[in-house]
Amino acid sequence: MNPITATSTDTTRRQWVKQFLLGTASVLCGSASTTSLLAQVGSTGPGPGVLRLKLANLPALATTGGSIQLRFIDYIAPMTINRVSATRFVTLDSVCTHAGCTVARFIVNSNLMRCPCHGSRYDIEGRVFRDANGESTEPASDDLGRYVTTFDPATGIIAITIPTLALHIESITVQNLGSGDAKRIKLVFPASYGATYEIYSQPDLITSPAIIPFSLHSNGTAQMTSYNSETEGNLTVYIDSTSPRNFYSVGIKLSPP
Repeated sequence: MNPITATSTDTTRRQWVKQFLLGTASVLCGSASTTSLLAQVGSTGPGPGVLRLKLANLPALATTGGSIQLRFIDYIAPMTINRVSATRFVTLDSVCTHAGCTVARFIVNSNLMRCPCHGSRYDIEGRVFRDANGESTEPASDDLGRYVTTFDPATGIIAITIPTLALHIESITVQNLGSGDAKRIKLVFPASYGATYEIYSQPDLITSPAIIPFSLHSNGTAQMTSYNSETEGNLTVYIDSTSPRNFYSVGIKLSPP
């Protein structure tokens, strides 16, 4: 499914990166207005993942009725995020409750979301169309699943809680390398099969995070910039640092379906 500040990166490929700060949950790329959401690296226990996206980086949601779909694992149906009003957003599981097809995003002109397989219609909040008696008029009998979503107008951040998405750090180990501030940092975190991960670093809470290289081996050269997980379970990465203080985050690469 997952904190912080989200930013749009690599717009030519129309990909987004949602980051979660190691030691908290999900993070959006930092700015002065969102620094209070960031914390120093620290270990934290498992719990629901919280994805935080910065509205300014999602132009499709700039106006009421805007709708986007984002996928972070190929075999999982994308999430649908709809803007219901100036200050309210809903995030839906796009799996149709009739036969499991992926429901298309909300279309303003039609004022509905429609399943391409059998035509089931849903409103902007994922509710299946019903008659005056409350009975579904569609092949689907139930509403779409919904994720708890909040919006903070002051920071422009949309926060989406995904109970099944692991966004926590199992362990963090720092090994000093000789004199000075040189060190190798070992990070262990749960990875989902099929998801692509990147490691980010920032020297302070104002500078935007930048991708840094890492290794999958304790004595390997840190030169990987992304990794597509081929297993389900903990992933261990090693990063090198010469700074006395840094903030690190792990990124899950997202893309439109």
